Amino acid sequence: MNISKLIFFPIQADKSINYELLLKTLIDSKFINDDKQHVNQYLPGDNFLSLITFLGCSPNINLQPFEGENHCFISVIKQTSEPECLGYTQTVNPKCPVCKKRISDWKNPGWQKTGQLCHCDKCQNQTLYSELNWKHESGFARCGFEISHIYPHEAVPTDQLLNILSGFSGFEWNYCYTTN
Repeated sequence: MNISKLIFFPIQADKSINYELLLKTLIDSKFINDDKQHVNQYLPGDNFLSLITFLGCSPNINLQPFEGENHCFISVIKQTSEPECLGYTQTVNPKCPVCKKRISDWKNPGWQKTGQLCHCDKCQNQTLYSELNWKHESGFARCGFEISHIYPHEAVPTDQLLNILSGFSGFEWNYCYTTN
């Protein structure tokens, strides 16, 4: 079963982070609770709802586990040696960073692997998949963290959360949604 997620990662796909420092930052900002639910699963902290903005009239988000129901939890993504696709939505349709137009036939075999090039059918430019404009519908990185059971475009990070992340790491962060 696929779980929808909101994923955070460095804008520059090749950046890495210190796992313990990321956890400390998320705990100190009260984005996550310091009690582990399971291995690498943390419940939302007291400031979670002030650092994430939920969109729409009445989102139905379980912040606490209840028997037999899905609930939000936060997990740190295991760091890899090379950038890789962290996830994508079913409606993803990237734009070329050169001509800024949507690439029609972008999904080639192996597109999620490191170092693969995408050919723009409009301007003929070849770009690494990690450098395409995914409009928050996919993301490539070596590291990051994810919030489970958040549907695409149901929530967005506040500037305060993005500033906390860039403050601890020294570089800017991005986010994407995934349904795969």
